[in-house]
Amino acid sequence: MFRNYLTMAWRNLLKHRLFSFINIAGLSLSMAVCMMIMVRTIDFFRYDTFHPHIQQTYRILSKINSTPGDSWTLASTPLPLAEELTSYDQTIAAATSLYPVSATLSGGVEEIPLQGAFTQPSFFDVFGFSLLYGNTNSTLSYPYSIVLSQKVAVKIFGDVNPLGKTITLKNLGEFMITGVLNEPPGKSHFEFDAYLSSSTVSSLEKLGHLPKKSDTWDSFELGYTYAVLQPQATASSLRRVLEEIGNSVAQNANEKERFAFMFQSVASITPSWDRLNNDIARGGSWGKIITEVGIALIILVSATFNYTNLSIARSLSRTREVGIRKLAGARRGQIFFQYILEAILIALGAFCFAQVMLGFILEFKPFNDGYEFVPSIALDWQIAACFLVFAFVVGILAGSLPAWILSSFRPIKMLQNVGSQRIMGGLTFRKTLLVFQFSLSLLVMIFLNAFYRQFSFLASGDNGFQKDNRLSIPINPKDQSIFKTSLDAQSTVEKIAATSQGFGYRALSEIAVEGQSPQKVTLTNYFGDAGVIPVFGLTLVAGSNFSETAEQSGDQVLINEAAIKVLGFKTSGEAVGKFLRADDSVSLQVAGVLQDFYHEGLGNAIRPMAIRCKPDGYALLTMAVLPSKKTAALRDLEKTWKNIYPQHPFVYHWLDSTLEELHSQRATVSLLGFLAFTTLCIAALGLLGLVVYTVETRRKEISIRRIIGARIGSIISLLSKGYVKLLALAGAIALPLGYLLSEFFLMNFANRVTVGIGSLLLCFGTLLLLGMVLIIPQTYRASVENPAENLRE
Repeated sequence: MFRNYLTMAWRNLLKHRLFSFINIAGLSLSMAVCMMIMVRTIDFFRYDTFHPHIQQTYRILSKINSTPGDSWTLASTPLPLAEELTSYDQTIAAATSLYPVSATLSGGVEEIPLQGAFTQPSFFDVFGFSLLYGNTNSTLSYPYSIVLSQKVAVKIFGDVNPLGKTITLKNLGEFMITGVLNEPPGKSHFEFDAYLSSSTVSSLEKLGHLPKKSDTWDSFELGYTYAVLQPQATASSLRRVLEEIGNSVAQNANEKERFAFMFQSVASITPSWDRLNNDIARGGSWGKIITEVGIALIILVSATFNYTNLSIARSLSRTREVGIRKLAGARRGQIFFQYILEAILIALGAFCFAQVMLGFILEFKPFNDGYEFVPSIALDWQIAACFLVFAFVVGILAGSLPAWILSSFRPIKMLQNVGSQRIMGGLTFRKTLLVFQFSLSLLVMIFLNAFYRQFSFLASGDNGFQKDNRLSIPINPKDQSIFKTSLDAQSTVEKIAATSQGFGYRALSEIAVEGQSPQKVTLTNYFGDAGVIPVFGLTLVAGSNFSETAEQSGDQVLINEAAIKVLGFKTSGEAVGKFLRADDSVSLQVAGVLQDFYHEGLGNAIRPMAIRCKPDGYALLTMAVLPSKKTAALRDLEKTWKNIYPQHPFVYHWLDSTLEELHSQRATVSLLGFLAFTTLCIAALGLLGLVVYTVETRRKEISIRRIIGARIGSIISLLSKGYVKLLALAGAIALPLGYLLSEFFLMNFANRVTVGIGSLLLCFGTLLLLGMVLIIPQTYRASVENPAENLRE
């Protein structure tokens, strides 16, 4: 019997190929979205699963209560806490801390930024990381020892075993490599490029390279502490230990604040319900999961209901078949199962297409743009089983309603005039769903239009400095003067500037005016030489460029007009010649004041900025080249590069392209475009299902109107005007909502585009055009059919 049902279902799908294709296409789009969200959700739950004592491992949190009633919960803790926990050996089996530090690896062709963390040898007792090279018992036991991640080790040394070699970290010193990590077997909520021995911290504090915080309990923002409980210990015993330590700390702390320590299971960090300050955890939160699952379910339910509409409409032509089967003895359950089986076949076909789309998404990751929206995850048998179960559930969900309705009719009614049957009575609910679908589609279209136009404006707008025909190459600071000298003789290069980084990237520094209030202000800090002003076309409003002596001594600074205000100067001229004290205790004289420009991009307000002379801080050379000699300039630059670095490839980038890529948000636009396309297709299929249903149930009425002389145009108008009204209603709902949503989004930017009536009408016109393309062919086909054939039936 099952084989017979399967054969009949397959024949019916082949008989109505277009109908089957439309259903499969709509379901496959929604299933692809749902499967992508399933992959993300499964990935979130796989964080930190490879640690050896995951159920007994906890991260310690800090809670700070101030006198006015404010309260903060921090993911970070004071640096001495880990050592203090080890003294409670009856409760704590192992404890370790992470003290993050940003470092720069110097000595190669270009400086390599590293995100590292100071930690203890107990790090390997707490977490499940292993070493490719080295010994976990001793690798972090000695000062100035370092463990590199495998990715960084390969980048620096290739496939050579680097144990015993030394690397130089800028402002930290020379470290010996005592270990290289294996690629972790899973994802962790933290990820660092290198782990440095914490026994080095005290030495670096004495040298002034790190703040003196390792022995103080007011360093709540610096460290992250983890503890593994003894097998017999419980969370209650850990709470008592933390209360005892917290009370001790609070007694010696500022009277205006009270401190307490809390804890969080490492297994619950990702995903987490809590939003913690100063958190380094990667991965998603429960709020993000619920939001994404909700969006996926809305799209899926819309697609399954579209299948229901189309199935009911097309099944009207099979009512006699069902009636005859019932008269022949078929039970309602058998007919119900027949329709469910067809729906499952449709869902399995959609699953195959969705799997192809998901494979493309996982392979090429089109929605990743500096953020891992599409995770790197292998599709194992567990995920495959979840997908297969999901496909069966979708088939059952989509096919249950039409199967229940059609199997409930009495045979005598089934064998009567098909056109007189009115399945599901009125269409109010279905029309409401259609309006909702098109309103959602139009809302997404309007927002996507505003999003795309805004980021296109940010990528190509005028930032206030020259970016066209500017070529940048990374360079080792010690070689930048040699390289500049070699390029000065090149006729294709007009001007050269040495900088620490390009405009658009934010690096903060604290500066105070000497002889005034010791309070420091935060500025965006760049290092650059005298070539910055001519190369980028900046304008001086007061003072002058760097002097030749400053180029060597590094004791001058340029500030912008926004910095004048926060530093307390009344005019730009007043600031010239004054001395500023930087956060590295260097005294800097203000050489000149620059006219404000958008150094952090058009989307941000102009913030206070300083450009300092610092020859050992330059890591980028930017050249102004002649527009007609770009190719020749590249050839000359590569030749000069090979003379200095014959073993290293020539790397360059054009500044305008870099800024466009930085602000274009192509991945986010692609994701929103994919969602807009999906919702629009599902809404279109919903409209098609409603049109087909109405045409099927009004076929006799259409034939009678034709016989009494109604013109084809009037019949098309009669059948279509109701749907046009629904589209207009969807526009009336979505247009103001889309405008408000776009305006709220654009308020986040200092400079923004406008959402005009033209953009709104363009989106609505596109939606209306799509609706007419779907409506007119169906109504026209019904109006030109032979009325005698319809009435004979």
